[in-house]
Amino acid sequence: MSQTRREVRLSRAGKVFVGFTLAISLAAVNSGNNVLFLLVSTMLALMILSGLAALVNLWRVQVRVIPGQILTAQRPESLQLWLRNSRPWAAWLLELRLGAAAAQWPRLGAREEVLLTLPWTAPARGHPPLPDLLLGSSFPFAFVWRGQYQRIPAEDWPWVAPLAAEGFAEARLWETGASNTAQAAGGQGDLLWLRPREEREPLSRVLWRRSIWSLDGGENRPYLPMVEREAEAAPTMVLDWEAPSLAALAREERLRVLRQGLDVLAQGSARWLLRLPGRQWEGHGRVGLDGALEALARHLPWPDYGPFGGDRAKRHWWSFRRGARRE
Repeated sequence: MSQTRREVRLSRAGKVFVGFTLAISLAAVNSGNNVLFLLVSTMLALMILSGLAALVNLWRVQVRVIPGQILTAQRPESLQLWLRNSRPWAAWLLELRLGAAAAQWPRLGAREEVLLTLPWTAPARGHPPLPDLLLGSSFPFAFVWRGQYQRIPAEDWPWVAPLAAEGFAEARLWETGASNTAQAAGGQGDLLWLRPREEREPLSRVLWRRSIWSLDGGENRPYLPMVEREAEAAPTMVLDWEAPSLAALAREERLRVLRQGLDVLAQGSARWLLRLPGRQWEGHGRVGLDGALEALARHLPWPDYGPFGGDRAKRHWWSFRRGARRE
């Protein structure tokens, strides 16, 4: 049987309040003044009531990491979380912590849900575990901060793609697919997406039904969307795991080079093909990029993440934690 780990600590105002309470209690004992005894009892009752209010404030507040996110290793990213209050009254002064990252939400209305982001840097490619998520609050007087840890299920951990390599010649990435011709599914010249018009581009490609003319003159130019179409008879750029130019590279370095090729292709509209052992992924430009990045992240074996400490916060004599994680 396991318990939910909790953390309680005093704020600066809370330490001042406790010290003031002790000082008044000593003065009441030495002087025997009933007014001072009444004041001390009121302050102690206020501590107890504030603790109960803080526990009720976190009751039935749910938090979950949005599943299926794709991040990049060793790069500061934003992790999306879903926060929901299923009670018929509001929750106040909520704070989420994931390792050293923190996000605050002053008020979450009754039966309201919001989407928050936390900065997080993945240690390596693959499916690294997330530290326990800490949901806490200093409601109502900001004297005592109370929080409870929540373990994030493995199915909600984000997939982490490798970081793009640096200094690898781009010309060596396409040598296995330079002779391939276009295999345009659905016909050539298909619509890819819409993008803002750049200077000196012909007006014949402007989609006039989406144009916005409310801005006039100077820097506020009208918005003219350009129709981006697939280039006709363009070659398919192939990124091959078995390419001769990548044969001398280790597994992780080879994945980083393939990631670099995907990033280069995502900036244009060329068709591309990613070949990995046992499977391949097709796309053009940014279309299909997420699936290819997830394929690089899922490539086995994953690197060793080493000892992972999800709870490394500094402990003080005025804070305590209880409970044990579920094994």
